[in-house]
Amino acid sequence: MTEGARPPERFSLCTWNCFGAAQGLVSVLRGRGAAAAHRFEHPDLHEELTRVDILCAQELWLEDAVHAFHKPAHLPNRLLAENRWTFLPLTIAGSGLGIASRYRVVASRFASFSRPHAGSERFARKGMAYARIALPSGSELDVVTTHMQSGYTDLAAAVRARHLGELRAFADEVGSDDRPLVVAGDFNVDGRVTVRDREYRTLEDVFSGFTDVFRDDDPITFHPTGNGLAGKYEPDAADQRIDYVLIRDRGRTLDVLERERFLDDVLPARGAHGAIHASDHYALRVELRER
Repeated sequence: MTEGARPPERFSLCTWNCFGAAQGLVSVLRGRGAAAAHRFEHPDLHEELTRVDILCAQELWLEDAVHAFHKPAHLPNRLLAENRWTFLPLTIAGSGLGIASRYRVVASRFASFSRPHAGSERFARKGMAYARIALPSGSELDVVTTHMQSGYTDLAAAVRARHLGELRAFADEVGSDDRPLVVAGDFNVDGRVTVRDREYRTLEDVFSGFTDVFRDDDPITFHPTGNGLAGKYEPDAADQRIDYVLIRDRGRTLDVLERERFLDDVLPARGAHGAIHASDHYALRVELRER
């Protein structure tokens, strides 16, 4: 701890795929119109977000989601990937990534995965976002968030395998042995204990030296059989654990005090709108303490 720094303290980090993706051409052209967009304005959602000090968000593609990302006043330090169209390569969306922090961001960077992608994601610039965050104690934390290729085909799996290597290389490049590093986001690799196959083993191999914080708890984060939004748009999909918080702490400077699946309760009916989940994904939240 540097001279004059405050004592170590606890803070929370959350990763959340907010389901801010377009569900049709009209939404793409308008840049808004997320599924059940009223959920982004629900007061219960924003009350829950007050329990978060660092938010890693994915699918910030439509204005409904972006507006909600900017709303929490206690997270004033924000990074948001560009979402403009490009012609070379031909894309209609950026990575959809954002990081919002209660604490000051002292360095940041965005990077795209190599191409090609598979399916409709050929038209998005999926990649990685990085923030180095100055904690009140005087120490610093590296945070990387990502949203990887989705899909169940062999081609989609091959793209993910390639991108896992690129994500690890990016994390090593921006990280330092002197700082703890968190890599969090939607990996689209199912880590449930009942289906830990080649893809999950690849993830573990590529991220050797990192701890999969939720490995033992094994929480479902994409839940078509229990989440109305997930079930509506992917009714035939299996329940999966595809969202992750990975931590590398070579200096042993952090303790994980709490971990929980987060934003998994149904938001109550409000006005003309019925009860609904906050997203088709559940979030993950960890409470950390500096030693």
